[in-house]
Amino acid sequence: MTSLTTALDILTLAGIYGLYACGLTLIFGVLEVLNLAHAPTFAFAAVAAMYLVTDRGLPLPAACIVAVLASGVIAVLVDRIAFRTLRYRGQTAWGKHIGPLMTSLAAATILQSLAQGWFGIDARNFPNKLLPAGSLAVGGVDVSFTSLLAVVVFIVAMVAMAGLLRYTRWGLEIRGVAERAETTALFGVDAERRIMEAMLLAGLLAGLAGIAWSLSFNIAGPATGEQLNIKGFALIVLGGMGSVPGAVIGALVIAATEVLGVLWLPSGMQELIVFAVFFLLLVFRPQGILGRPISRGAR
Repeated sequence: MTSLTTALDILTLAGIYGLYACGLTLIFGVLEVLNLAHAPTFAFAAVAAMYLVTDRGLPLPAACIVAVLASGVIAVLVDRIAFRTLRYRGQTAWGKHIGPLMTSLAAATILQSLAQGWFGIDARNFPNKLLPAGSLAVGGVDVSFTSLLAVVVFIVAMVAMAGLLRYTRWGLEIRGVAERAETTALFGVDAERRIMEAMLLAGLLAGLAGIAWSLSFNIAGPATGEQLNIKGFALIVLGGMGSVPGAVIGALVIAATEVLGVLWLPSGMQELIVFAVFFLLLVFRPQGILGRPISRGAR
């Protein structure tokens, strides 16, 4: 395997992880909640697209669009059912952190069970004849259109999301809600609506990540996202909690570790290296690569 092929494999995997991690980071940044239902939402999109193509006969593009939109709706429903009632329980550990974590765990279990009931427990595939065919020669290496599409979607989505959050009024209001929802409401901002929109965007990103996974590897099942709950936490901590650019860096670090680990280490050891890096970072830089240290007395 050439160095260029390895780099392209890293970029493809980092694109999938980055889409997933940025949605997770957005939820954490706005709600300060680690949403464990994010991984089943990712898996739901991947399996639902395959189901719609193979069992319902939808064209591949239409199936992918429906699956991504469904992921956005699922994310909003998770917020309305699992998080909203706990947001107004006061500034207690239960109301702000433990309660939402437990309800998101329940939502994740329910979503995975529903997916297994609807789509079956076995992994699914797209028919090979329906996948984008062909490749593009880059530096003497043939790059499949599927891998190239995953990287392009990742880059476009990240640039669009960064632009929305930094340069638009909506982004300013989202950042205000993330900092202090009660104070932002005094300036006429509908905090609940902004939270719903953030959850919708995070769900769409999870759906895009699931579609990118299914197109790149052509295999997915309801349990596909199980490891991503742990990896997702590592991704957003590596980059810095609540930092979108940090989530991208975390995705690149973990993707590179996994791809290079497959080449250089015995089977299964790449997971050990991923979490060894995660452990060392927590010890020496707990705020993450781009995170800022929390000063005493700060929120």
